[in-house]
Amino acid sequence: MVSTYLTFDLVNRDLQKSLKQVANQTTVANDTKYYQENIGKIKTVDEFLDNYRLYSYAMTAYGLDEMIYAKAFMKQVLESDLSDDNSFANRLTDDRYKNFAAAFNFGSSDSDVAVAQSDGQMEELFDTYDQTIASQSDKIEEDTRYFQVMLGTTGNVKNVDEFLRNDRLREYMFTAYGIDGKYYNYTAIRGVLTSDPDDPNSYYNTAYGNRLEQYTAAKTEDSELAEREGILELQDSIALGEQLKADLEAQIAAKQEELDNGGDPDVLQPEIDALQTQLTETEALIAKDQASFEEQQPRLAELNAKLVPVEQSAQRRAELAKIINGTKSDAAYLEVMKSLAEDFQFNADGTVPADGAVTAEKLQEIVGGYFNKQTQVTHAEAMFNQELFEQKIATATNVTDLIDDPRILQYIKSAFDLNESYIVKSTIDQILTSDLDDPDSYANVYGKDRPQYLELAKAFNFNTDGTVAAGEAQTAQQTSKTSSNYFSRWDDKQEEDLAKTIRFYKLDLAAIETLDDFLSSDAQTSYEFALEAVGLDPSSVSKLTIKYALKSDLSDPDSYIYKLKDERFITLAKLFNFSKDGEVTAPVLAQSNSAITNVARDYILRKTRFLEGDELEAAKKKAEEETKYYTETMQRIDSRDELLADRKLLDILLTSKGIDPSTVTNDFLKQAFASDLNDPNSFVNAQADKRFAQIVGTFNFDAKGDIDRSAAGKAQNGGEIAATESNYVRQLLETQEGEENAGARLALYFQRMADTITDPYVILGDEALMEFFRITFSLPEEIGNMDVDQQAKLVEKKLDLEDLSDPEKLDKLIRRFTVMYDIESNATTTASAANILSGSSAGISADTLWALSQIRMG
Repeated sequence: MVSTYLTFDLVNRDLQKSLKQVANQTTVANDTKYYQENIGKIKTVDEFLDNYRLYSYAMTAYGLDEMIYAKAFMKQVLESDLSDDNSFANRLTDDRYKNFAAAFNFGSSDSDVAVAQSDGQMEELFDTYDQTIASQSDKIEEDTRYFQVMLGTTGNVKNVDEFLRNDRLREYMFTAYGIDGKYYNYTAIRGVLTSDPDDPNSYYNTAYGNRLEQYTAAKTEDSELAEREGILELQDSIALGEQLKADLEAQIAAKQEELDNGGDPDVLQPEIDALQTQLTETEALIAKDQASFEEQQPRLAELNAKLVPVEQSAQRRAELAKIINGTKSDAAYLEVMKSLAEDFQFNADGTVPADGAVTAEKLQEIVGGYFNKQTQVTHAEAMFNQELFEQKIATATNVTDLIDDPRILQYIKSAFDLNESYIVKSTIDQILTSDLDDPDSYANVYGKDRPQYLELAKAFNFNTDGTVAAGEAQTAQQTSKTSSNYFSRWDDKQEEDLAKTIRFYKLDLAAIETLDDFLSSDAQTSYEFALEAVGLDPSSVSKLTIKYALKSDLSDPDSYIYKLKDERFITLAKLFNFSKDGEVTAPVLAQSNSAITNVARDYILRKTRFLEGDELEAAKKKAEEETKYYTETMQRIDSRDELLADRKLLDILLTSKGIDPSTVTNDFLKQAFASDLNDPNSFVNAQADKRFAQIVGTFNFDAKGDIDRSAAGKAQNGGEIAATESNYVRQLLETQEGEENAGARLALYFQRMADTITDPYVILGDEALMEFFRITFSLPEEIGNMDVDQQAKLVEKKLDLEDLSDPEKLDKLIRRFTVMYDIESNATTTASAANILSGSSAGISADTLWALSQIRMG
């Protein structure tokens, strides 16, 4: 008989070759091929359990072949949520069940529920929103600087054509004036910019100005005609009043006569009193109308002198209505053309005059107009506001010089934390004109509850009538303090509004059950927020486009969304989970939740292995923090590049598989993750260490490195399939070797399981491992009768568990076992090891297995 040592050595000398020989056996190869070709078709746990060939293959791979009959039991295992400590699989004492459940995607968890947007996607959207706003802010700041430099320095822009053909300058101007850049007429804009608005024959006046002037004149005349009608209506009101007065007087006289002739005073006198009251009120209204009419006589005479006769008013207003209605829809555009003609001063030939295309004052107005069109106050606008405030404060002679300018009014409100809607211009006026020496002044009275009022009043030096000498509205120190306040508070209101928007968004999304819900008016605010987050303007994109985009199959290159040729739509679609029918679905992650849970569990195990006491607690706490990072971050990883850019994630991943991260370069990982797992000659498949292929296979990336949405619903990921196949071949290798030499099988089993041994109780809980330990150290079989804790101490005394993580020491330990096994076998029978391993490639008898599989009740 060949010795155990030699048998094991022949297998282990080139383990990969030994495994390949088993894998190439006809039956094994056929079973593996069937598994590869059919496991991807499985969608439910029942389908899996009903396919005996697949089910038995997987059960054998995980050392559970003797439990194949227990389908009901295994169904509970497979459906366990491994992230829940109290789930069925987690309550079993045998880790093989957890490992088996983790190899499949049948388990349910909160993360697998169909939702319009998962927590990870929602956080990603919020981050995307911040990034979009930051990017837009940077662009606004740079474009503003560029526009000011180019327009503010004579010579940078030499003529109107150079100005209009410069995309940045033209688009900035268009935004400031509200012009749609998609549909503008170059000739028209050029003609207006080079027009003299005072020249009746200029391009502006002939194309736009005359029509605008006619429209404005018509509105003015119509307004004056309406005004005259209002004045003349006073005459009618007075005449009606006089008529009512006479009628009331007649009624009073009749009632009085009736009373004088013996009528009932209890009835008649109240009626007379009521009529008298009505008469007094009527006389007062008549007097009021007469006074108003007399007061407006000069204005009436003025209107009569310039307007058509009264009897022609109706006809004239009808004529004016045609002019007004015919121009009303174009009026806003005509006003814009007027502003362009007045604000820019290009020469008629398009050249720039000596003093520039615009004055410094107009340039400032244009920049202000540009900022007015933005949805957010940016840092660039804050700087602009500060500069404008300093200009105003230096020349202000009255409080109205500040508060009549909406931009300065908002600057003051922001600087002094007065952003509430009820703080209006009159509020600021009363505060700034308060006498702080007067306890009854507005600021003193209301400043008791709102200290900002007093802070504002003290920051300015206006008199109670609102006046102040030029240059004395603030001291330099007051201006500095105001500026400091502003720059610490200018975006506070925006941040409050954003926080409120996010709260409402979360509530809205929780109620979304279909795509139509998301597109409905009830979710309009959240819909707009989502689009703005990815840089899409809700007002310029139809909801129909969004609907088709969100229903698109991102794994299909021919789907609708890719025809839009706009990455923003793709980014938006990745943040939601709608099916082609518009129903919500479970999110597809870069790595399945079961795989994420498995990584986290294994990482903690690796980082706490062999530790005790305070050292164990500290290591466990740190490992749990790191796995929390892994779990939360993986919910938001959207591509292969994102994963490879996060070395912390990769290190946790590698460590969980027992790979030292320091031995793996970024370049190696890049090549591994770019490999085609279906190609046996690809980089990762060519590696001797198959753990890398298993790692890559746990991720749902397509060939381009994006998440493969079609991976949803698969029973196993590629890496899980590869791991199952690898386990299956290893189990068969051990079984086949055991048929010739039970000791060799026991040695191979210990070699495979050594990486999972974390404390003596793992060995004590596994009869095969315990038998390996007993034989290796020549211990009697009776040690099994000892107290469990005493057995544990014996294991620690005989075996340094940390040596199991050292390949050389592990190999030396196994070789010692093979020698000791043969020595013991010569003196006794080999039945002990054979019985332990019989019927189970895991090396545990059926009775022991049942004992180990009992559910923990604690």
